[in-house]
Amino acid sequence: MAKIVVFGAGGQAGRPLVAQADERGHEVTAIGRDPGVGEAATLAAGYDVAISAVYDSSADPAEFYTAAARALVASGVRRVIVVGIYPLLEVSPGVRLVDSADFPAEHKPFCLGHAAGVDVLRSSSADWLVMSPAGQFGGAFAGAHAIGPVDPADSLSYEDFAVAVLDEVERPAHSRTQIGVRSASA
Repeated sequence: MAKIVVFGAGGQAGRPLVAQADERGHEVTAIGRDPGVGEAATLAAGYDVAISAVYDSSADPAEFYTAAARALVASGVRRVIVVGIYPLLEVSPGVRLVDSADFPAEHKPFCLGHAAGVDVLRSSSADWLVMSPAGQFGGAFAGAHAIGPVDPADSLSYEDFAVAVLDEVERPAHSRTQIGVRSASA
């Protein structure tokens, strides 16, 4: 079993992640609201996997997500898994949803802040993975998930997402990339 730390463990995505890790018998430490980015590096040290489901509505997104990514990389944790966002996935080869002409301008700063954090991971030597849930995140537990292209109308429950993340913890199939996750028929 893995030794896992979950940052943002009190949030909508974090709670099911902690529950799923605990249910599967992993040694899991739940860190609630942002402990302070400087502390994150210390808190993640010594763990096999750090899962980041953090969000701070009061912070500048670019500063927050780059600092969080830098702290996780600096911790030396063996693997970093970040809860990503759908608009950073490609809607056609080389084109992310956030870059499309009709993407709402008011949502761009948050999305580009996330992207800046991904860029920090990409420029590191860390073993990282960004798992981005379907556009309709929330809803009913389907009991199955699929990895790959995600359509804007696709949905994914928080519980199905937690299963997908823990499957990746236990059987790593992706590294140094961003993937989409959606519900699938059970």
